[in-house]
Amino acid sequence: MLPTPTPINFINPTNFPAARFADIGTIMNILNPVIMLIAAFIFGAMFISAGFTYLTAGGDPEKVSKAQSTATWASMGILIIFVAYLIVRLVSFIIGITVVPF
Repeated sequence: MLPTPTPINFINPTNFPAARFADIGTIMNILNPVIMLIAAFIFGAMFISAGFTYLTAGGDPEKVSKAQSTATWASMGILIIFVAYLIVRLVSFIIGITVVPF
C-alpha cells in the first residue's frame, strides 16, 4: 500500500509574498494609516493656503471670502475623514475584526 501524500501549501508568505495581502482586512490595515496621513497633509496644505490668502487679501472681500471658503471646506473634509475612520473602528468592533490601532 502506498503512503498518502501530505498536501503541500505552496502559497504562504515565505515563498509567495503576495499571500501577505490575501484578504481585504490586511490590505485595509496597511492602507488606512497611509490614507489618513495623506488626508492630514492635504488638510494642512489647504489650511495654510487659506491662511496665506486671507493674510494677503488686503481687504479685498472676494479674496477674504475665498480664503474663508477654502478653510471651511478643508475643515469639513478633515471632519469627514475623521468620522469615516471612527465608523470603520466602530464597525470593526461590532463585527469583531482586528484593526491596526492608529
